[in-house]
Amino acid sequence: MKKITIISSLLLMLITISACSSKASYKTKAEEKTVKSTINVEKSITTPYDTLGKLPQKYYSQLAEKNGDVVNIKGRNFNIEKLDKFIETYQNKKANAGDMVRITKYTVEGDAMICDLIIDSEGIKLIEDMTRDNFSNAEGRKITEYKIVDVSKTKKAEGISYIAKTDKGEEKFLFLTNNN
Repeated sequence: MKKITIISSLLLMLITISACSSKASYKTKAEEKTVKSTINVEKSITTPYDTLGKLPQKYYSQLAEKNGDVVNIKGRNFNIEKLDKFIETYQNKKANAGDMVRITKYTVEGDAMICDLIIDSEGIKLIEDMTRDNFSNAEGRKITEYKIVDVSKTKKAEGISYIAKTDKGEEKFLFLTNNN
């Protein structure tokens, strides 16, 4: 009887701990939040994207396209006009805090690599989620945030290349459209 009581108590503690730790710190789809824009005006914004933590581990291209992501898979591009509009709005200083575009690229094996470009009170931040790339090494499977000072697109022979420049001078490749 003591063993059953101890096991029951342990199970109850584990359930309580896991329930407390699984509460997402991210906001859900289209949930409002208040942020300050670069001109110190508070705005209530909504975003059509789910937070990275809410996306499935196997984030297939059909779902990414349906969710409105800018998608590149096996040379095919979807929703590229969203990235163009994001860059144009930012460069014309018409962007609002909370404006966002999600870019989802796929490895040869079909694993998603997700980049969120988000306007915040300091400019643009890039959140790079590599946690779904099962063929990378363990250190590479992480979420990294960068402060972006410029986003540009350049016409090249193979297509249009989209690059974000960090405050540390790094260039982060975002996307390449092909000329086909």
